[in-house]
Amino acid sequence: MLALPALAQARAQDGCEAGHCSALGSGDLQWDASLRLRGMYFDPTRFGIGGSEDGYGLLRALGSAMYRRDDWQARLQLGVHAEQGRAGGPGGTDQGALDVQQAYWRWQGQHAWLQLGRQEASYGSSRLLSVRDGPNIRLAFDGVRLGWRGGAGRLDLLALRAVDNRPGAFDDRSEPGAHLWGAYATSAARAGSGQWDAYLLDYQRDGARFADGNGRERRQTLGTRWFGQADALDWNVEAVAQRGHLDTATQRLHVRAWTLASDTGWRWHQAPLQPRLGVKLDIASGDRDAGDGRLQTFNALYPKSSYFSEASLLAPANLLDVQPTLDLQLSERLSTQLGVQLAWKQQRSDAVYTTPAPLVPLPGSAGGARRIGTQYKAETRWQASEDWLWQWQLAWVDAGPALRQAGGRNTLFASIVGAWQW
Repeated sequence: MLALPALAQARAQDGCEAGHCSALGSGDLQWDASLRLRGMYFDPTRFGIGGSEDGYGLLRALGSAMYRRDDWQARLQLGVHAEQGRAGGPGGTDQGALDVQQAYWRWQGQHAWLQLGRQEASYGSSRLLSVRDGPNIRLAFDGVRLGWRGGAGRLDLLALRAVDNRPGAFDDRSEPGAHLWGAYATSAARAGSGQWDAYLLDYQRDGARFADGNGRERRQTLGTRWFGQADALDWNVEAVAQRGHLDTATQRLHVRAWTLASDTGWRWHQAPLQPRLGVKLDIASGDRDAGDGRLQTFNALYPKSSYFSEASLLAPANLLDVQPTLDLQLSERLSTQLGVQLAWKQQRSDAVYTTPAPLVPLPGSAGGARRIGTQYKAETRWQASEDWLWQWQLAWVDAGPALRQAGGRNTLFASIVGAWQW
């Protein structure tokens, strides 16, 4: 990986486009690499419930080679992930020695395609299936995806199993007892009327944890999404229903869960700083009665942890929130977003859930008060050069009664990220 920048310069001197490709036999060989450094600070972690003040650094280094020939390609991506200074040692997505991040073979026809092997997968607004870029180790899957694209849109079929990240070298394996099967369709774009997504996913994993019980979880997710842009207005509205079961040590709980989410905004393109005023509205169901044999807590499966903010403190489960935002384009390369999130539990009897996935209920937060608190955030993005991107994030959570009854308190979060891409 350290040799890749020098290799890029050598390719550029040879006249290769973008300085990272070359001819090999009757095909093309492409190289790419990325490096991300991130410093994070929490005061305290987990709202102070089982955590205290903590600051640490993360490093992600990825390098890959892709060979293309005719209508097929093969890609190998290796990664190294490191953590320094975290209280209690690295978390499950923080650290890993040299390992395979992606390794797949892909065939691309005129309308159909097939991709087989270890791969990243992201769909829609990444609310249920994402690459999980916030944590140090990105989410990858082992499996197969088959797709078709035509004038009406696209359809993807997938059979995947999430990768279980381990600290040693070349020791990552598919997560045992887990799978994600399904189909995801997206309509073709139409001017002014937006696009539609529709999807059906079957999800299973062992060791699921909810306030109502722990065990093997299996649920089917049916969802639709309407999104688009018309002049200054943009919108993204999603509705999801879930059913299935959770097998605990003593009983089977029947899953009946749902969520509604929207992100709508209006941008003044001709005004100074091109402001965009937006609002996010989210409702994710919670469990109404712990003794009725039903589990009504929504599970977002594999969401991006930064859906609400880069602090990634709350998960979209048993949640009702309103989040107005203001985006400003300070210059061609510099932008910022300011926001406020007001959050409540959707069901008073259920717990407050935190990230990262899979869901984790905060101890002592079930029952009692409904109001979780208010989060204030500021996030700035600076594209310093073609290769370097810098980001700063700051958030403050004013803990509400639902957190304080569990022993939680106000929380400060700060982060700086430097990312290099070649």
